[in-house]
Order: sequence, then structure tokens, then C-alpha cells
Amino acid sequence: MTNVIYLLGPAGCGKSTLTASLLQEMRSKGLNTITLNLDPGVEFLPYTPDIDIRTHVSLAEVMREYKLGPNGALVVSVDMVVNHIPHIRAMLKDWNPDYLIVDTPGQMELFAFRETGPLVAKSLDPASNQLILFLFDAFLAKRASSFVSMLMLATSVLTRFGVPQLNVLTKTDTIGREDVDTIAAWMDNRHRILEAMDEEQNLILRESSLALLEAVEKVAFTGDLLAISATKQEGIVELLSEVQRALGTESELDLQEEAEKF
Repeated sequence: MTNVIYLLGPAGCGKSTLTASLLQEMRSKGLNTITLNLDPGVEFLPYTPDIDIRTHVSLAEVMREYKLGPNGALVVSVDMVVNHIPHIRAMLKDWNPDYLIVDTPGQMELFAFRETGPLVAKSLDPASNQLILFLFDAFLAKRASSFVSMLMLATSVLTRFGVPQLNVLTKTDTIGREDVDTIAAWMDNRHRILEAMDEEQNLILRESSLALLEAVEKVAFTGDLLAISATKQEGIVELLSEVQRALGTESELDLQEEAEKF
């Protein structure tokens, strides 16, 4: 049975970079892992996808055929992914991997908040274990109101897909250690995030952020925020351990090594 790991998050949060970094770590540990790129509009990737939607859907061709600009063509192109699920499933069967890392479109809303994303998750491999890694951009998350907005997005994804989810603070090399610790503390300490929001100068922004936080709390959204830097390969080992734990794929050796830490 394949374990499918979806990477979701706002544009520029580091989905493709983390895909490459996580793939490297998993293969170095002998884990049978392949990648699937579902972004038809991406021009450069820091890894070579084993399955690539761009071989089936061309953004340039969609623009020409439907006489659309880049944004409209991206919407159509991502929706067209659904038409190629049977072929992708056949390729997956041939590869027969233990793990599949799915790099989703840069514009998260095209995948997560249209019908495409949940439909792909349900149809790609119905028998698979599934896990979402939701990425928080550390540089943007330094501001309390921005952090709450990302938290709301993460909560929306959790409710849309209904599968286990880990939250990952990416690009931590772009901020200081103190900022990383502050952001991580906001995740499970309501008092600290409220204190930080009290410092917001914009009253409307502060009040709207409080309203968003209350909505998140009603969903009982909890969980740690795993800090990583994919470019420096920091925190990737720990992230992989959490991924395996969430999927229930830890080996006896992994469990033994974890126990020895204590």
C-alpha cells in the first residue's frame, strides 16, 4: 500500500524545495519513494519528478487553445488534472512505491479550494494512507496577524480534505532563532498569540485576526509546528520521523532509536 504525502501551502512557501529535500532524505534511508508534480504551470523544479502532470497538460497550449491569460489558463489546467487521474494511477501501479510525495500547484487555492484537490486525494489511490504537510512561510509568519491567517488556511485545508495533517514552518533560515521559537509557541499558547496581536497597530487587522483565531479554535485545531529549513537540510530528519509516525510506518529500528533518545 502506498503512503501518499501531499505538500500544500501558499505560493512561495517552499513546497517544491521541501519535496526535493524530503525525497533526498527518504531515499538515503532506503525508502522506496517517488514524486508526483501536479503543477502544470511550474517552469523549474529542484528535483526531477517521476510522474509529471506537465507531460499531459501544457499551460502554453491551454492559453493558445482557450485564448486565456496565464491566470485563467492555470485555473483550467489544474482542473484538467482530474482527466488524467486514470493514467497517473496506472503509472503508480507500475512504480509500486512505498511512498509518494505530491508537489501541489503553487497557487494553493487552485488545488485546495476547488473540486480538483479533494477529488484527486480521493481518486489517486483510494487504498493509500494519506497525509498532508501544510507549510507556513516563516518570514511571513513573523507577524501575528499573518500567522493567524496561515492558521486559518491550514484549518480550511484540514476540513476540506479530512485526512491527517502536519504543520511545517519552512524557510527558518530566513529568520532568527528567537523568531522561530516565538512562532512555534503561538501554535499552542493562546495567551502569547493574543499578546502579540495586541501589538498590532491596525485596529481592523487586529479585530479581524481575533475573529479568525476564534473560528480556528471552534474547529479545535491543534498540533505542533515543525520547524525546518529545506535549503540547509535542517529539521528534515525530525520531520521524516513525524511523517512516519503519522502514517504508522515506523520500523522497529526507528522506534528503538527514538526510545534511546530518552
